Amino acid sequence: MTSTGTVGGRALQIIGEPLLATVDGRGVQSLRVLLGAVDSPDEDATAPEIVVTVDGERIDRATRPAEPGSIRVLVDAVTSETTARLAVPAWGDDAIEVELVPQREWTVHMVHHSHYDFGYTDPQAEVMAAQRSYLDSAIDLIEQTADWPEESRFRWNSEALWAVSDWESHRPQAVVDRFMQLVKQGSIGLSAMPYNLHTDVCSTDELRELMREARRLRDRYGIEFTSAMQTDVPGQVAGLPDALNEMGVRYLSVAHNWAGRSEPHTHGAINHPRLFRWRTLAGGEVLVWMTDSPHGLAYMEGPMLGFTEDFAQVQNYLPAYLTAMSERGYPFPIGVFGAHGETIEGRDPYPWDVVHIRTQGFMGDNGPARRLLSEIVREWNDTWDAPKLRVSTNQDFFEDAESRVGDDLTTVEGDWGDWWVEGVGSAAVPMALMRRAQAQVADARSISQLAGWLGGESSPRETAEAHGTYDAISMFNEHTWGAGNSWLHSDHGFDSGELQWRWKVAQALIGEQRSRASVDESLAYLGAAVAPADDALASFAIVNPTGLARSGAVRLLLPETVAALEAQVDLVDSRSGNALPLSVEAQSNHPHRESGRWLTVRVDDVPAFGTVRLDARERVGDDRPRAIDDPSVAEPGYPSEVPMTELLRLENDHLTVVVDLQRSGISSIVERATGRELVRADALVPFNGYVYDEYASSGAGFNHLANKLATSDRLEMLATRQMGLPARLVERRDDAIEQRLVYEFRAAGAERVRVTLRLRHGDARLLIENSVAKPSVLIKESAYFGFPFAGDDAQLRYEVSGSVTGAGLPHIPGAPQHMRAMRDWVTVTSGDDVVVWATPDVPLVQPHTIAVPYSPFPPSTSPSEPGTVYSWLHNNLWDTNFPIEQGFDSTFRYAVGVRATPEQSVEEVAIATAAELAHPLRAARARGAADAHAGTHSGLGLSDARVKLIAVVADDEGSGSIVRLQSFADEPVRLTLTLGRSAVSATRSTFLGDMIADLVVDDAGDTVTVELARFEATAVHLRF
Repeated sequence: MTSTGTVGGRALQIIGEPLLATVDGRGVQSLRVLLGAVDSPDEDATAPEIVVTVDGERIDRATRPAEPGSIRVLVDAVTSETTARLAVPAWGDDAIEVELVPQREWTVHMVHHSHYDFGYTDPQAEVMAAQRSYLDSAIDLIEQTADWPEESRFRWNSEALWAVSDWESHRPQAVVDRFMQLVKQGSIGLSAMPYNLHTDVCSTDELRELMREARRLRDRYGIEFTSAMQTDVPGQVAGLPDALNEMGVRYLSVAHNWAGRSEPHTHGAINHPRLFRWRTLAGGEVLVWMTDSPHGLAYMEGPMLGFTEDFAQVQNYLPAYLTAMSERGYPFPIGVFGAHGETIEGRDPYPWDVVHIRTQGFMGDNGPARRLLSEIVREWNDTWDAPKLRVSTNQDFFEDAESRVGDDLTTVEGDWGDWWVEGVGSAAVPMALMRRAQAQVADARSISQLAGWLGGESSPRETAEAHGTYDAISMFNEHTWGAGNSWLHSDHGFDSGELQWRWKVAQALIGEQRSRASVDESLAYLGAAVAPADDALASFAIVNPTGLARSGAVRLLLPETVAALEAQVDLVDSRSGNALPLSVEAQSNHPHRESGRWLTVRVDDVPAFGTVRLDARERVGDDRPRAIDDPSVAEPGYPSEVPMTELLRLENDHLTVVVDLQRSGISSIVERATGRELVRADALVPFNGYVYDEYASSGAGFNHLANKLATSDRLEMLATRQMGLPARLVERRDDAIEQRLVYEFRAAGAERVRVTLRLRHGDARLLIENSVAKPSVLIKESAYFGFPFAGDDAQLRYEVSGSVTGAGLPHIPGAPQHMRAMRDWVTVTSGDDVVVWATPDVPLVQPHTIAVPYSPFPPSTSPSEPGTVYSWLHNNLWDTNFPIEQGFDSTFRYAVGVRATPEQSVEEVAIATAAELAHPLRAARARGAADAHAGTHSGLGLSDARVKLIAVVADDEGSGSIVRLQSFADEPVRLTLTLGRSAVSATRSTFLGDMIADLVVDDAGDTVTVELARFEATAVHLRF
């Protein structure tokens, strides 16, 4: 409550403060009196006497220091609104009416941590060394303050559990044991999360693998994990609470840094509370504290309030902060962090008396542990009865808050998209490599386990190699991508951009390399479990790592050691004895790679999580020419006598596809079973059409510039928009596997765009490969491929990590709706019709329109197209952390799928379409002994095709398998697993193998049934 007036012609402002104390046995509260500029006393001057009366009786009892220009007057505490009069006798007889109100008795939990950026402030090695030192200091400070009052004893919160594991591996065990003892006694809080991530780009299994270190520390040291932290990134993926719950985590502290790149308050979150329950669609739940600020403070609240300076500064600012919280919701003024922003009004005041404030050692990232916080808290509590300050762990705060207000909390459901995830488009190729690693590590583990299910040996390195791969890919997904000035080339500090970026990209490269090698290793072990045919040149086990029985093409290398390059060879299905359709292509870069030929063969009915054996046999009595498909041998790459209209048309049993070279895109895709046109006729952008935008911002490197810029519905920040020039036909081929069409065009922002369309015989999907040669430029830019699906009533749903979001599903208020990162697929439904769009390479999508990527992110096209998906290929929008330029010559893959049979569910089409690219059929050379498995095997059948088999992995003991599952059904599912190997017992478990409940295995040991909630991810632990 604020009052103003004049006394003796001098202006006064009187502010009621939430400060309570005791003077001479009386409870008092504070009035802060601002004396004005003219006669304000300096620090050495004597303040004038202030008299406060109620009904003529004085209630002022003492004064306390305040900043220069003001006096803090302590008056009798009131229990109801009371009118008082304030006078300054030395200035005259005038008095000002003041409304006294009861003050909230706050409890303030000060949570001291270091915001762990892997880089940004220094090269990564320097940051890691500093973070190790902070844990040494934390032990010292805890011991130094052990006999202090309980509230002021030093406590530390490890925001990133990776820091603890790294420190543990570099310290003597006796020191580590002391640290863990301090954790158990509540002096150190550990987050279950290894670091702060863009969780939207994590895979579902990766989210669970993030808990692996917490699980190890739990099992080794007996530490219970109840809380987790995520800092900086403004949004978390839908499946995160479920993953946290598997580790026993009930509490999540997030600090959302808007930083001019987020607008949750304009997307329904103006009154989203700081303390709430977040429930997933599968039923998981965490209690969340969200520190947010419209202008970018987030985890810097403590330093902003003086906690990195001294008690006097805290005494100046903390009362104002708490008052602002209780009156207007957002406590800080516009521009305090330097980001742009309009006046934000209308947020309800914070309603409770318990609050969580993060603080650092200094005002900045990667700050140290300091005793200053404990010193300030001690002095504060010696000075004031309330607010009561406490140096706390996250668990301390949550347990206190839940006990006070748990019954009053709001529960919200659904996805909480990441506003910053657009930044991953600044590294299109490393991101694609990381996503490839996510898929490959899952396939490698499944194939390794399948080798054991066939009676062979699983790879003994399966688990260790998987852990190394997950470590690399999750570190790539960690939120720090580079230096504060990411474009500079220093070897230290904020300017070490090049050095930090090389380290970051190495994580994606290592992840892809390790996962690829793991696939190769697992295939070798599976091949050793399968006996080749006695009379074959060679035999191959075709492996399906998914939970769907599949038909499709598989590509394998036939080495020259097996068959001479000129030899005619068939691949024969061992089940039927029939030679299968195949095409042959020459080895690329052949002087430097294995000598041989690539065979692509179509194999029907490959069992779920199973194998089929193919035998390579020499073709006898056939003088047909060697089927080498090499476009370089013919000019042009298509028959010139065929009319162009026919050349630009692809057709199989399921789809008819027509290309428009003039618009450099696809003009029509018809689903033949229904006659339905899949492409929107009046779309702004052709199907698979290229769009290139430039923005009216400097690309020369100006720190945080993008965070300070905004646009309006006049789209001032959109400088230019261009699409691809007319295309030329490069190749048109029909062979035993597919119809293939290749066209190429030039375009702004690219030296060349080459599109390859593949329509394989028998497949209900079109495969698209977009090869883009992009020069590196500093111009602010984005590129998209548009996919306008038909249907004014089209509804989009997206696979996200651990769940689904989109039409008809709830999301957290304030989550971005103009763009998001998806996992593998988007479903486009219109009534009973369905089409699926999938990509394993490019996570960023924008629905319906292209938003200008500057606050408030307005749409740039009209009208909105309900069924259109824009694949956001790349951008360089950020002016810190992320790279500001990129160049590449790389291929990005997409698929468009429809029902193969009328009874297929939407979810089955989605899983099958995505699997074609992300989890392809693979070939293992059969090299087993004569008594090894014959090679055709069904390992695991799922009774409901709406459930995805994510992976089958080894358990901790190496004697069982853990089946990881994800339901995409929007209803509960009773799922029966039909096993190709007899199990002696089964339990429902976490992805990491912790038991949840016993399951019943039938008498034959070959079926297990498990109940799944809607959209639930769970695991089944099988023992053999």
